[in-house]
Amino acid sequence: MGFFDWLRGRGNKDAQAKEPAAAGTEAGAVLRSDNDGWEELPPYIPVDANDHLPAIIISSAIAAGAFEHCAVKVRRVNVANPEHRLVSCIAAAIAAGAQEQSKLVVKHIYKQIDTEDANAA
Repeated sequence: MGFFDWLRGRGNKDAQAKEPAAAGTEAGAVLRSDNDGWEELPPYIPVDANDHLPAIIISSAIAAGAFEHCAVKVRRVNVANPEHRLVSCIAAAIAAGAQEQSKLVVKHIYKQIDTEDANAA
């Protein structure tokens, strides 16, 4: 097998490896659509436009101190969602109590949609 054969074969393996990942993503989407009545809780929420100015000034000052000849463009400002943070801390505390040597990573948090409040509006 020459170098060019290896290079051509490498491209085929990359394409084959991507196909199962796409199928797994679609299967995950099906599972989420089956869970009607649940919505994902975002880890970060947008900041009010009036609160952007202090964050932009602070980030620009930090960037100017580190890189004098660079420009900073702030596209969006988000803040950590307090509800997401609270739920992930509670889940980590429960897991740490049950298994002291285990590691926990919270990837998604879902919130149940209250159908009575949604229909009352």
